[in-house]
Amino acid sequence: MDDCEGLANAGQLLSDAGRAKRRYKTVDLPVSGHKVRIRSLTERELSEYQTVTVTRRGLGLRRARLEDANRRLIVLCLVDGAGNRLLNDSHADKLAEWDSADTSFLYEEAANFVGLNKEDVEGLVKASERTLVDDSPSDSPA
Repeated sequence: MDDCEGLANAGQLLSDAGRAKRRYKTVDLPVSGHKVRIRSLTERELSEYQTVTVTRRGLGLRRARLEDANRRLIVLCLVDGAGNRLLNDSHADKLAEWDSADTSFLYEEAANFVGLNKEDVEGLVKASERTLVDDSPSDSPA
């Protein structure tokens, strides 16, 4: 039997049927006990998240963006029962005060659900280790 039998063609992949449909998952946070709902992301949303996380100044990663990457993914994925985002981007800082067991758990659940793996982010960090820079008001040399 031919392994190529039944493969999708370009027309099928690019049709409306190939477009992403939101997926949802409900999880219970281990410490607070809150039940929350996370959503899947489109390729565009995931790419935008990754781009913001790895915004480059010259060749370096912006340290502050890397440090809050987990919280920003949580904010992006948390939704209500109707699928609307619960939090906006400005809420990411407030999650820094949550119990880390809840944020770690929720980040892992969201990352797995949207197809983001820790190795992707670690690879970006390792590739830029030598040029890691802090956010600063000026790019001018000291």
